[in-house]
Amino acid sequence: MPVKIIIVDDELFIAEEMYETLTDEGYECLVASNVDDTLALVKNTKDIHIIITDLKMPKKTGADLIAAVEKEFGQQIKFIVMSGHGSPIIESNGVDVGSYPFLRKPLNIYDLLDTVAAVLKNKET
Repeated sequence: MPVKIIIVDDELFIAEEMYETLTDEGYECLVASNVDDTLALVKNTKDIHIIITDLKMPKKTGADLIAAVEKEFGQQIKFIVMSGHGSPIIESNGVDVGSYPFLRKPLNIYDLLDTVAAVLKNKET
């Protein structure tokens, strides 16, 4: 069964670069540009392993997405957060984004692949 990853970023060129990199490595990827579209994907797609989300997006943030997914689906889907703005902190909704693996933008492709591999390895244990 292929590993399924949802990439969430309102900057399409970043999402496309990540999609190409991860699919070249054999991962099955879906792309969304906002929280609501991502929640619809999660509800309608079986066996999502990882969601990689930007933190700063219009309307709803990556922290909002984490809170919504974890409330509805528990901890079974793992998160990787990314941002070009500073370091992860506890967001206003109470989500400690610093407790999730973090990627700084602009993305380093090797860091992306290493972080995904590490999250999958930790998920198996």
